[in-house]
Amino acid sequence: MGAQDPAGCAASAPRAGSPASRRVLTVTRPFFERPTWRSVRRILREADRTVLIALDLDGTIAPFARRPDLARVPERTLRSLARGAEARAVRIAILSARPLTDMRRMVPVRNVLLIGQYGLEGPLGPPTQLLKRLRRGCARVARALRPLVASVRGALLEVKGLTVAVHDRNVRDARRLRELRRGLKAVASMEARSHGFVPVPGRHVVDFVPRGHDKGRALRALRAKLKPGCVFCFGDSLGDEPAFAVLGRRDFPVRVGRVGTRARYRVATLTGVTRFLDAVAACRAGSA
Repeated sequence: MGAQDPAGCAASAPRAGSPASRRVLTVTRPFFERPTWRSVRRILREADRTVLIALDLDGTIAPFARRPDLARVPERTLRSLARGAEARAVRIAILSARPLTDMRRMVPVRNVLLIGQYGLEGPLGPPTQLLKRLRRGCARVARALRPLVASVRGALLEVKGLTVAVHDRNVRDARRLRELRRGLKAVASMEARSHGFVPVPGRHVVDFVPRGHDKGRALRALRAKLKPGCVFCFGDSLGDEPAFAVLGRRDFPVRVGRVGTRARYRVATLTGVTRFLDAVAACRAGSA
């Protein structure tokens, strides 16, 4: 592919020192900066080297929506996922806070591993007896949250079976939003804590998740199972930070957006993730 194709493996990276690069470099390095992008392409061209690509869902490959049920992965991104999943020695996993039912609806792509609710659903899920106990705890946390959420117009309670989320994207009243957040802290320190659940904040959402279960634990288990030579991990929120933390020096943790992060690399928007997926397919197909 020629340099005029911004999605291809041979495409040039954004120029270091550009205004966009300077803003990103105040926190971490741009993923498409020339030295990093050259290293990425070199790894992708090693056709016998197994690569694991772990992707968050909302805010990483699916734009945020007014309500969780309205979110969709763009068709363009689904096609890129499908091509990447068919590439040689490439495994793609979606690692999300969403339940598997949502993930199957949003990502109807073959050969993509779906891992839901911070690793509690899917191929990495815990034993049945533990799941039963976690479901009981989740129901009790949801019961404690329900009156609080019902009292704040625009707030949404999402009970997912093993985790529970409170969304505040549609809360317009600033005073009520502050009250909601104070109430969430109170629930976190009392009912949730007593049942072994901890709050995990995200963009306009707080998930209550069983203690010890996070995306870092899930990614570590997935790596042990698949034994890839290199891991690329893309995410956009605090819930993705534990996954970034378990990666090694030769891996590529990538934060989507410009918020502070422990990831070493960054892409500005969701289109950067799609660009990378297109490069994976191009390089592993021998068109680099």
